[in-house]
Amino acid sequence: MVEKRQLTLNILISTSSPLPPRILDEIKDEEVVYKRRDELLSAIASKNYDIIVIDDDMELLRAIKGQDSRPEVLLFGDGRVDVVEAVREGASGYFGTDVAPEEFRKLIERIRELVALRVETATLERELTRKYTFKGIVGRNPYMLEIFHFIRRIAPYYRTVTIIGETGTGKELIARAIHEASPVREEPFVTFNCGGVVDTLIESELFGHKKGAFTGAVADKKGLFETAGRGTIFLDEIGELPLSVQPHLLRVLQNGEFRPVGSNRTFRAECRVIAATNKDLWEEVKAGRFREDLYYRLTPITLNLPPLRERKDDIPLLLRHFLAEFSKRTGKRITGISRQAQRILIAYSWPGNVRELENVIERAAILAKESFIRVEDLPAYIKDSLHEDQPIQPDLTLDEVVKRHIQSVLRRCNGNRTKASQILGISRRALIRKLQKYSID
Repeated sequence: MVEKRQLTLNILISTSSPLPPRILDEIKDEEVVYKRRDELLSAIASKNYDIIVIDDDMELLRAIKGQDSRPEVLLFGDGRVDVVEAVREGASGYFGTDVAPEEFRKLIERIRELVALRVETATLERELTRKYTFKGIVGRNPYMLEIFHFIRRIAPYYRTVTIIGETGTGKELIARAIHEASPVREEPFVTFNCGGVVDTLIESELFGHKKGAFTGAVADKKGLFETAGRGTIFLDEIGELPLSVQPHLLRVLQNGEFRPVGSNRTFRAECRVIAATNKDLWEEVKAGRFREDLYYRLTPITLNLPPLRERKDDIPLLLRHFLAEFSKRTGKRITGISRQAQRILIAYSWPGNVRELENVIERAAILAKESFIRVEDLPAYIKDSLHEDQPIQPDLTLDEVVKRHIQSVLRRCNGNRTKASQILGISRRALIRKLQKYSID
């Protein structure tokens, strides 16, 4: 039987007088470093320590815990501080020159077990993130797991897919995931925002043009359908495509043919098409802003992305993912988010969805003075969104949280469903469905 290797502790000692030899003998097999008091905080910022031993200095204890709450801080002194107060401020133990070696050994072993548990937990969290990450998209909510499964099923065979979801839900990420899971993953993935180009240039951008086709066309230009080759073209905000261009897109989807502006030559489109919209396209058809025949060509396969407020159980996973990405990108070490800050983030309705959450976390990580994001690092509008008369109750189910939030918004809007749906970031029809689901009068 192989004996399990004992975890070696990283210990930082910063005391004004040396520790007794019999105490140092108890930690001789650990990784021990010594720092002066004026070097202590910068040392903590540059490396993770399991145990920090300092003088019985309450001010320094608070400074350490304020910078990084993870290390176990042991106070060494002559009993001049209140032990109860020290523990309340975050100290893990207190000992003096007369401490018995066996008592100190017990304290160290207790901390070793705690550190080992943290290491195991961190490992499990990393494995959890890997398990619930699909092509760079994080999610363990049943909606998202079903979407991942759906992508695996359609990716080998689809020709046209339309992704439907609110702004910020990650439609382009899903489009890239479909492309990456398809047989054409090595071919180009080109993107076009149908609402980001003036109407007169959209046809040229998509299908190309010949020299002299219009003022400013000083040379032949390939369009994105030709550039995509046998890969994928992603048409974002397809609901914004002008009616004048829609017949040309319809021709590509029907016959696989397109003609550059000013050219008599017909080209074959070999790429796959993924469209995305935050609009109800059928409503656009009924309003006369979208062709019905194009609607049917675009929607043989549709994929509906849930808003973040309907997958709040993914928020803790997303927080870890965004913090890891931020630390990797910037080099600034942010190790976590306080529990109260997490509760506030989970309670917020996120009208801007995952994109808004990512922006908030990046802002908080930049502003954080410590290695942890705390409530004070969050934007005021998120903190202010919580009503003092409605404190966060962690024992509520997600459905209960959503129901109470909808009721709160309706009260603020005096029952005006149109205004409430705008604040909630959903359509009026979606709000009505939720009112029926949660039996809200």
